[in-house]
Amino acid sequence: MRTRFLAVISDSIVILMFVALLLGPWGCAHVPKPPYEEMRAQFGTIGIVSASSSPKNQFHPEFAKGRLSGASKGAGVGTGAGALYGLSLVTRGGSCSGQGCGVVVIIAAASAAIGGVVGGVAGGITGAANAVPKEEARRIEATVKNAFDGIGIQETVAASVFKNSSELPDYTFILLHQDDSIISPEYDFSLLREKGIHTILELNVKGGGFKEGKGKNPLIALFMKVHTRLIRTADGKEIYSREFEYKSSTHSSNDWLDADAPLLRNEIDNCFKELPSQIVEELFGKKFS
Repeated sequence: MRTRFLAVISDSIVILMFVALLLGPWGCAHVPKPPYEEMRAQFGTIGIVSASSSPKNQFHPEFAKGRLSGASKGAGVGTGAGALYGLSLVTRGGSCSGQGCGVVVIIAAASAAIGGVVGGVAGGITGAANAVPKEEARRIEATVKNAFDGIGIQETVAASVFKNSSELPDYTFILLHQDDSIISPEYDFSLLREKGIHTILELNVKGGGFKEGKGKNPLIALFMKVHTRLIRTADGKEIYSREFEYKSSTHSSNDWLDADAPLLRNEIDNCFKELPSQIVEELFGKKFS
């Protein structure tokens, strides 16, 4: 009996660990290789243009916004994880035959139910603890909006990339006005070809703001994502695309949201320096000190 009790306790601990693993951050992203030298040799004169869309000002906490939302999400994930683990305990015994299979089915259902309850409770508690309080999340989102409003992010990134590209002696760059060169599937690239532009570098800031962090006064990082496309004007074909992301070091939300926000202002300036440098270095092979 004692052995069975210890086994149940041990399995419950495994469920808790499994739930914690599922609720944590995970995943990977494929990063394409830089353009090869033969491709770069055919770039010719490059026109830099910013996208016309407005980037999203975002806050992506590590788990959820609001304890209720966090508890609900955690309970859902935990219930599924616990039920699956409960079923796996039964299948360890191998196959069954005859009347024994009916007993196994009953035990399997009970194990799944118990596992689901344990996982759901554990997930709900973990989710609520990890969630950023709703008022805190709103304050962070408001700060993001105020920080980026009026900056002209799309144009600023394009101008910064153009400034960095001026240090490349092997290429010729032209900064195009957004109003004159809104790239779309219907765009007539021959107009640019007639102006002596052979390749378009389109820069589209998809979003920026804060990410990561959990609980009250979360440790969060400033981020910005820029999607880049190289388009050949001879036929309008996209020859390369990649998304670049800037991410700062993490600081508490209280530090970021200080009254004068010196940390935030300095980090935004740093973002507008490092991200364009990263884009130019990766696409055109120039390393910056």
